[in-house]
Amino acid sequence: MPREIEARGLIFSLRHAPCAHICRYCLVSETRKGSKLPFARFERLLHRFYDWKDSGQTDISIRTFIGPSFDYDIDTLKGVARLRARRGNPFEILNLGGLRMRDAEALKVWLDERLAAGIVGFHTSLAGCDTVHDRWNGRAGDFDYQISILRMAGERGMVRQERLFLTQNTLPLFDRLLDIMEGIPGEVRSRIVTPFFYASLARRYEDQRLTEEIRDALPERIAKLRRGRFAEWRSEREWIPVLMETASQPRKIAMKLDVHEGNIDELESASCEDIFAKQERLYREDYRRMPIIRRALRALRRSVGPQGLYAAPRPGAEVDGHARAGNRDQDSAGLSGAPVTAAIAANLFDDKQSAVAGLLLSCLLCRE
Repeated sequence: MPREIEARGLIFSLRHAPCAHICRYCLVSETRKGSKLPFARFERLLHRFYDWKDSGQTDISIRTFIGPSFDYDIDTLKGVARLRARRGNPFEILNLGGLRMRDAEALKVWLDERLAAGIVGFHTSLAGCDTVHDRWNGRAGDFDYQISILRMAGERGMVRQERLFLTQNTLPLFDRLLDIMEGIPGEVRSRIVTPFFYASLARRYEDQRLTEEIRDALPERIAKLRRGRFAEWRSEREWIPVLMETASQPRKIAMKLDVHEGNIDELESASCEDIFAKQERLYREDYRRMPIIRRALRALRRSVGPQGLYAAPRPGAEVDGHARAGNRDQDSAGLSGAPVTAAIAANLFDDKQSAVAGLLLSCLLCRE
């Protein structure tokens, strides 16, 4: 019997601020194209959904992904803050990934404008340092650029959050990276170490995945930074029995809805109830076309493959497991399956099923 879903909410996605570069491990963007939809129309749609929720007619979660970069103009930044306030959360940290490069004077103006608009700090994601990071992030000089922003922000009393990616080729650089980060002024609100999420573009770099042996021998300086949502690193072999325990239970998901100039008129004219019901129907239909999970897991357990690591968040976190490729959100980081999944899918299922089977196995090996 196909797996059922339990739709917990909607994630409204707007491709409003394309990245100036594309990271090789990116989960959400394979293009620099942006939507032509004015942000004001997107914001009005979201306020209608928040009003619907505030009326007590629904208890779904409502989230947004407005990106893929956070290189917003000030008006958009204030609009994003208004939407975040409807969720009861302040919008005060900007991601540095994907920002356009600005010269020193323009960068000072950009920083001061955002500080005046209520931004108190920045989030940086670094894959090693110097040229290694630059190659992973797809832009020469990106490491030095992000570090310069963090230094300037620290001098202004702003805070920072750090996500440091650990792969086989960033591990030898980690002491140097940590020395650099510890030399930057300002408060560090969080510093975590995590593997890549080997989905989307990063599927090409399975050979960079850590192994059980590397994990178990990590120096204390690195190991103590495994914390937060993705603190638990297990290999495929270790994850399979965990996933088997819940394979027959409905999958709890937040459904992603892309909003763009091609569908905004329809969304504006439809009721919130009808929009949610239509999206839920599409998700259920896709899940029913997927192969049976227990069967796939049993086959995967019998296979022989590399014991690379997969990170996972805290138990019970919601995840968007939609079958459409690339349909992921910034709060839910899916992890791809190991290289054996394509072969398993081909052996288990006919040609029409194998593509979705491979994607399902990718979802299976991420998190519940």
